[in-house]
Amino acid sequence: MAVQPVAIAAAVLGRPVRSATVVAQTPIAYDPFLAGRHVDRVLGVAETPDGDRLEWRAVVKRTVGPGLRAARRELAAYRIGLADPAPGVPFRGPALLAWEEDAGRVELWLEWLTDEHDGTWAPDRFGVAALHVGAWDVRAGTLALPSDFDSEDAWAERHGQPERLGEALAELESLRYAPKSPELTAQLEDGDFGRTRALIASTPRRIERLAGLPQTLLHHDLVRSNLFSLSRGETAAIDWENVGRGPYGVDLAPLVVGSVRRGEASADDIASIEEAVLAGYVLALRQAGVANEPEVREAYRLAVGLRWHVVLGTIRAWLDPTMRGMRGSRRGEPRADGLRNLVALSRHILDAASAEETSRRRDAGPSSPR
Repeated sequence: MAVQPVAIAAAVLGRPVRSATVVAQTPIAYDPFLAGRHVDRVLGVAETPDGDRLEWRAVVKRTVGPGLRAARRELAAYRIGLADPAPGVPFRGPALLAWEEDAGRVELWLEWLTDEHDGTWAPDRFGVAALHVGAWDVRAGTLALPSDFDSEDAWAERHGQPERLGEALAELESLRYAPKSPELTAQLEDGDFGRTRALIASTPRRIERLAGLPQTLLHHDLVRSNLFSLSRGETAAIDWENVGRGPYGVDLAPLVVGSVRRGEASADDIASIEEAVLAGYVLALRQAGVANEPEVREAYRLAVGLRWHVVLGTIRAWLDPTMRGMRGSRRGEPRADGLRNLVALSRHILDAASAEETSRRRDAGPSSPR
């Protein structure tokens, strides 16, 4: 039986409702949807037993097909309270108003969230979000998950795509000989794409090292478009489809790199955003008695290095003059602006990987003489 508007309106308004109707249903324009995924904003009117007519709003997310497993994970996360508000933790998900699930479909009715900055954040607001995320990550590490919870623990493999490394290296080798590649390698400070080649090849080592760091429960998709700055100073996150275990600090990589990649932040601000995000997150952990800043920074650098596909995609876009709309939230962005941001972001990823490799070699000490 389909979820009824009366039940949704009563949940939104927090009071009994005699009747309710849907006035408007508008698709949300957000590009990385899976096939079979539909998300709409719903506006309705309800009548109470006292005769009051009140407006109500909600978001409905329907999934069929290949995204069902992720949709069921998100539903489970809401139902067991992972995304619920908690004392002293200013980070939460939208309220789950109602749901329907069967063998071939998951339908979620969720709280309609509004960002007080209309989605345009200054670098320091990214830092505030990281502070809030850090508080949630510490609390999440104390939670006991049901034995049947489908935790997304293979997040590093999903980002690093180790099964594609040979294909990626072969493509990079072919792009090296493109007529305009020398101009790009100069901008990336990556002669002959050597740093990019090393970044791709380092993926298995990164995944192995990340698996050995202290783990907690993480959201795993904290790009800016999945976050809302609420009027009470809190931060809310949507899309809990990938929630699972991972090292402290890796959720900061999508917050920094993913936000710029999607056009939700400028590459001009990436250093400021990164500094604010790391400082806010480490502060939250320190306030909770978790003293692991070196591990957090290492996990963050390793996770950034898993984004080799961002660098390869930038090279591909630079060398293909027909490519437009390269940043998902800015489909109408002029090609030159998109490329400028992607090149700066890719250089940042390569610099982080080079710094991480230098640190790793220093920590390993001098090699044994032969």
